[in-house]
Amino acid sequence: MLSRRAFLHTAGAAGATAALLSSPVRAQPASRSLTVTTTGIIASPNPYAHSSSHLYSIWQQVYGSVCRFNFKEGRYEGVLTESWSNVEPTRWRFKLRTDLKRHDGGPGPTAKDVVHSWRRVMTDPASQQAFIFAEVDRVEAVDETTFDMVTKRPVAQLLSYLTDFFSVSSAELFEKHGAAADKLAPYGWGPYMLERFDVDQRVVVKRSPHWPGLPVNAPDVAVFQMMLEPEQRVTALLNNEVQIARVIPPQLVDRLKGAAGVRTVVAGAQEFMFLAMNSKHKPWDDVRVRRAAAHAVNRDLIIDKLLFGLADRMDGAVNKHQNCYAPARSALQYDPKKAKALLAEAGYPNGVDIDLYTAVGRYISDRQVAEAVAQMLGRVGFRVKLHTPEYANFTQEIRAGKLPMFYTGRAAKSDVVEALTQLFETGVTKRIGYSSKELDGHFDKLRSEFQPEAQCGLLHQASEHLAAEVPALFMWTHQVVQAMRSNVDWTPDAGGEVWLPDVRFG
Repeated sequence: MLSRRAFLHTAGAAGATAALLSSPVRAQPASRSLTVTTTGIIASPNPYAHSSSHLYSIWQQVYGSVCRFNFKEGRYEGVLTESWSNVEPTRWRFKLRTDLKRHDGGPGPTAKDVVHSWRRVMTDPASQQAFIFAEVDRVEAVDETTFDMVTKRPVAQLLSYLTDFFSVSSAELFEKHGAAADKLAPYGWGPYMLERFDVDQRVVVKRSPHWPGLPVNAPDVAVFQMMLEPEQRVTALLNNEVQIARVIPPQLVDRLKGAAGVRTVVAGAQEFMFLAMNSKHKPWDDVRVRRAAAHAVNRDLIIDKLLFGLADRMDGAVNKHQNCYAPARSALQYDPKKAKALLAEAGYPNGVDIDLYTAVGRYISDRQVAEAVAQMLGRVGFRVKLHTPEYANFTQEIRAGKLPMFYTGRAAKSDVVEALTQLFETGVTKRIGYSSKELDGHFDKLRSEFQPEAQCGLLHQASEHLAAEVPALFMWTHQVVQAMRSNVDWTPDAGGEVWLPDVRFG
């Protein structure tokens, strides 16, 4: 049996044989070799066995996704598709590109590949991505390069569900190798092809000779190196061991100021941070207790003192980098006296014991933020026990609905509806356990409304509901500091991930 540290090495040429090795070997240097740090776990070469933004980004560049969001132009654009349309209220038709070849020289993507990939997302025992298709009834091949997605009801936000998430893998290679295709033949149609997958360490990709228009000065080889510790990321950048160090916490930015050959860029983020209160667990089934917690947390103080001002406070479910932004009038503000009164009204005049969970090193200053929140909650009567589990365990427990209170983030798009329905709509996931017929009604209307102005009005109603009922306290979006060597030209966007074709070497 292979150890967890065993890794996959696949040769790039057609017909190459994959071999599983037992010790890490550095990628061969290339004329334009880029190493990027990632704070996410590198767990499995199965492209569907995760729900993590950094791996979604990697796999869409290897296998290719249906579409992605171009922040520079403010629109959705195809990766494997060239066009799409809503031909009926519940039927979306997609046309695949015909100018692509598979990395091993095989045929371009087909509707059969898309249907296969959808079925795998829905049936693979290891899949963690079924939520992507929560609104999809079926995927049908129309002809070799055309497929339909038929939704269970009208879903105006369908592209948001798919964008940057749904990667398409080869039906032919899966029929030949079964699930072992992920290791033996991980060939896709994206701009970069998989060279290695080192579990818990790194992913190595190299440019595909079959991707049209890939810039000459884009990376030849890219290494996504797992580095959970911020200090390690900064040191590696200063030593030129990595060329892009992502997510530099505010307290370490000074180490990079004035450093030779290094520059920093600050970019806003669509990913929102929140403090979840799972209403399936006491005392969070009582809205008064949830409101007490919201009133107890001084978000402005945390932003100012811990995050050095590098965050944008959220007052409601829509942040300033998303469509339909507007602060919710019902958003609860810092008021410790009111928090104490609400706790007493809820039957806890002498306080209440609670457990708070956070990851460590996954998000900017996550442990420090959770410690500050715990202290603030303690001042109004919550007796807090803080837990800091391993990130993989943390996320598994969240998905299973086992954590009563936790601090985390949720990647989002310009259209935030998909993210909100995953977290708060009845029965979609177990993460927060919240259920409201009124909120479900807002979401139903949002899905059926295709006019942007009317969509915004409905989204504001949903945001007001969430701000008042507080199944989660929306905290902020980070202003993310990304750092890079001066010979690398990369402009971060609000998505935060590195799309390699956009990177240039000077």
